[in-house]
Amino acid sequence: MTTLSPTSHRLIGIRGGTFTASVSPWGDITPHDGSPVLAWHIADEDRWHSPEKEASVRQVRIDGVPVVETRLRVHGGDAIQRVYAVAAHGGVVVIEIENDSPSPIAVALTRNDVVTSRVPTQQPIMGIELPASSIVLPIGHRSSVRVALATGDARNIQLNTLPSADQLVSGWMQSLESASRVQAADGPLRDLSLALVDARCALLLGEVCDPLDDALGTVLDGIELVRLGDKAELWLEELVPLAEACLQNHAQHDLGELAQMVAGVQLLLHRCKEERAVRDVAASWQRIAESRKESNATQDAFHSVGMSHGRRIAAVEQQLCTVNGRGETVLLPHGIPQLWRGFNWESFGFMAGSGVSASFALRWHGENVAALWEFTGGVPAVARSGVDATWSTTKASSGEALWQVQNA
Repeated sequence: MTTLSPTSHRLIGIRGGTFTASVSPWGDITPHDGSPVLAWHIADEDRWHSPEKEASVRQVRIDGVPVVETRLRVHGGDAIQRVYAVAAHGGVVVIEIENDSPSPIAVALTRNDVVTSRVPTQQPIMGIELPASSIVLPIGHRSSVRVALATGDARNIQLNTLPSADQLVSGWMQSLESASRVQAADGPLRDLSLALVDARCALLLGEVCDPLDDALGTVLDGIELVRLGDKAELWLEELVPLAEACLQNHAQHDLGELAQMVAGVQLLLHRCKEERAVRDVAASWQRIAESRKESNATQDAFHSVGMSHGRRIAAVEQQLCTVNGRGETVLLPHGIPQLWRGFNWESFGFMAGSGVSASFALRWHGENVAALWEFTGGVPAVARSGVDATWSTTKASSGEALWQVQNA
């Protein structure tokens, strides 16, 4: 399984990347407009806690989207900080700090140019050395405060009108539903699901390849943005020439990534109603796949290029669905890895060639697995399974089958 290690600082922002900030592993916020870092410190009945120095800090991105939750152990519970960005007022960082403990606490913030949901205390800050610009907000037990950090004039910001962290998570997940997704309660398939979410959120925040550095990565990135709602026509003139160059130099590229690119370019052309070009791409792909098969090229030689977010997505999707050189859709082309055995899951919206979308679900029955599958946007001429070589379907939009797991 190919994954990309998480960065040391987590990116938050608004779609398009016009406003972004970074959150450190301990919850400090660095706006990308050059303004000072906003750090936080918590006082409980015992002492001040500086998250950067505390071993009890735990951090996640909620459901994998750019809403960062940092937990800090305090007396009897946790102080929970949630940080995210909203588009209001040109871009605002919202900080929610919850006291999940039975005793009151206080939070110190190292910037006083923030909008707060309650008036900061006027008492001197004792027991910790902080910048002169710091403020302190008391938080009662089992309650919370909200703070907004704006890039511009903050006078018109009304905190009660800004969305909550839960609303932001829901909004991000809705924006990702137009592309592929994996639904699994736990286990390695849950990790795949989060990898897709993480990569696509990064693209929506503006982390797109430079074509001069990575042509194939740029094509894969652009295809993902089209799947996420960008107009195909806006990307057509940039991506098609890059894709043509990648196909001409196919020996330099990983075959699985090329398969992802081909399916994506076909989707792009299909949305632009360029059906003849869709067929031309399919013919080129058949010639390339056959030549690569005859040359017995190994895939290990093609990973020298840095992994773009589109490449990360391809690494996940090509394990679940691909299009072979004959134009056939293959579900789970490499079979079911041992680590996935016994886990039920559903997957939706995988590119199946010529603008077709594939979805399927697996339910285990002893050593074998029941597959429920559906194609939308068209029907592939032939669909096969990498799990059970005896199974195939011709020109059918949906169905179910019991696959005999042969690669045990």
